[in-house]
Amino acid sequence: MIFYSWTALEENEREPAGTDARDAAGGGREAGSPVAMGITDDRGRAMRAGEETLGSGRAVVVVIEAVRPAMAAHTLAPCYVRMGVGWLGWRSPAGEVAWHRFFLRSDPDDRPGPGRIRA
Repeated sequence: MIFYSWTALEENEREPAGTDARDAAGGGREAGSPVAMGITDDRGRAMRAGEETLGSGRAVVVVIEAVRPAMAAHTLAPCYVRMGVGWLGWRSPAGEVAWHRFFLRSDPDDRPGPGRIRA
């Protein structure tokens, strides 16, 4: 089953205000600490939760990632593993929330080789 992990990030206070919120993802403005987060089985619900947080002004950017339940290898504790696709949300200058889909590239060290088992 696929779940959606969402995290809303506030603006880093060290950066000057007045730049476009999309710059937070591109480096013009740094996203700071998480102000809200959650897990849901519905992408639309994750987007609505992120939009509410952006609309309240508590966050400048929201990151949603598709994840699947798993177990940590060393501790057998339950966790979520990224599926490789996500959505980045920010408020446009017009006040609307814009979403950009992105894909995570895998690290060459993550590829299974001879004798390696992918977790």
